[in-house]
Amino acid sequence: MRKKQNGFTLVELLAVVLIVAILSAVALPQYRKVVEKAHVSEAQAMLRTIYDSSERLAGEFGYRSYEELVDRKGQTGYSFARMDMFDSSSLPAGCSLVSSGTELQCKNFTYKASVYAGGVPYAAAKKRLSPYQNTLILFDRDTQQLYCQEASGSSDACDVFGLDTRSGVSF
Repeated sequence: MRKKQNGFTLVELLAVVLIVAILSAVALPQYRKVVEKAHVSEAQAMLRTIYDSSERLAGEFGYRSYEELVDRKGQTGYSFARMDMFDSSSLPAGCSLVSSGTELQCKNFTYKASVYAGGVPYAAAKKRLSPYQNTLILFDRDTQQLYCQEASGSSDACDVFGLDTRSGVSF
């Protein structure tokens, strides 16, 4: 009489491994999209803060908008510290001011208060890390909508981010 053995056969174990591999192949790309969309949400919040702060700065000087302030004063950018956003002691965690304080460099993005494309002003965030390095997230200062400008070699970035595309912006 044969005793019944406890445990799994090799075929059963291979079937389980195969099922786990298939589920992983389906789930990992979706996970990547969710993580990248979270990064876009982070950028959107920071771009909104930058927009609000730059508009307050314009109001302090008596101008209707930051673009009018920049046009009349003849300066291309004001430091983030001047925008009353941050000083060196109150920067968000993992961020630093670069380019004489006109850019805010954080873990995932570098932010700029104003860039232009075809006369349209944007607040911009440039992706720092792969995937989609150098892709821009653009906050249209007039319509307050988000757009995307893909960097070379990242043709699906705007689809993953879920944003319409724009072009012609240089950071």
